[in-house]
Amino acid sequence: MIRLTSLLHRQELQDIMFRWMCDDLRREDCDAVKRIVNFNVYLVNLYLNDFCNALFNHLYDDPVWTFMVNTKGEFKDFILNAAPYHNERLDYIRQRYRKYPEDFYRSTPFRGRVYCLGPREKPVYLGHSRIKRFRRVAEKTSRRLIGVVFEEIKKGADALAGERAAQLGISKERLITLPEEQQEEFIHAERRFLKKLRQGVFRPDEDTLTASAIHDVAGVKVIVEEDKTGGLEAFLNDGPATVLEKERHRGNYEATNYIVNLKLDLNDLARRAPDESVAEVLGTRGMDRDAVISDFNNFVESAEDSVNVEVIISNYPNVIESEFGRSMHEEMILAQRNQDGYRSSVARNVRYIVEYLFLFAISGKKNIQRLPVRLWEKTIPDIYDHAIRSLWNIPTMPVL
Repeated sequence: MIRLTSLLHRQELQDIMFRWMCDDLRREDCDAVKRIVNFNVYLVNLYLNDFCNALFNHLYDDPVWTFMVNTKGEFKDFILNAAPYHNERLDYIRQRYRKYPEDFYRSTPFRGRVYCLGPREKPVYLGHSRIKRFRRVAEKTSRRLIGVVFEEIKKGADALAGERAAQLGISKERLITLPEEQQEEFIHAERRFLKKLRQGVFRPDEDTLTASAIHDVAGVKVIVEEDKTGGLEAFLNDGPATVLEKERHRGNYEATNYIVNLKLDLNDLARRAPDESVAEVLGTRGMDRDAVISDFNNFVESAEDSVNVEVIISNYPNVIESEFGRSMHEEMILAQRNQDGYRSSVARNVRYIVEYLFLFAISGKKNIQRLPVRLWEKTIPDIYDHAIRSLWNIPTMPVL
């Protein structure tokens, strides 16, 4: 129901997600989910690195070099040490970071590739690429899905109010509805919606799906000064990408966000199949290790030929604020989690199903017999906790 436009075979993934919401688990889904999630992680790394190398080589004449970071602590240490300026604000942040490192979410997992110029002992930070963690992808996907579900239920409640007004022989606008009646109508509309799901007949319209698409699973942040902005926009418009959206952010954090559609060379990607070490990892995730190359080739050959990528253009002071200061990224994520308005068991089950899909993909379990929750059943976190533990054969209760 939600297209993750940075991924290949995104329509197939959307269809599986939609069917799982209706408790329609098919035998072929397990292999498909493993392929889509794991091959995409491998491919996104490839095409993001290609895109970033082309971008930075377009902007700079000197050789670009890269390195990987695996935690936010590594990344924060680097950008603070590589800061190309000094002022009172930066000195304050540096002092506070060194005195209270525990306040800066240093242990947060962060799989990013940093791009630099100059000597390694004194690097010039150009930007970085990153793939959203599965937890964040599942979280954002479920939030969009919950929004779609909530709007559908509200439409149903509005229709019920219209039916009641018609029975009274008045227009809906003249209908006076007490809060208790509004709540009853919402619960009734929710039950009608769940009945549609049980019958497998619910599907949002195309406009809703398009509006709910997620474009930032793959992302790049570029640090440029004003004199480089023109060259960067020229690359985005005339290079391998096409700008779809552009949005300027002002306030505590200033940046320009682009959503670009990136054309892929599928033949080139197919030639760069996973090596033995990657195949070994995929084998531990429940995939057929001996069939990785052939499955990968089929996956790429049948894939879409373009993806969407988020490109954020900012400057060094704003990067400092986003990692240490007024708009710290981790604080913003926590704030988003607290803004969820629709918190019923239906919303909770949507989150469980979406997250379970991604966790199953990286688990060693090859097949599942049934989904851990159904949207129309009341659940508590213990049920889902047991299902996740089962993916790694971890007992919920100690067994003697």
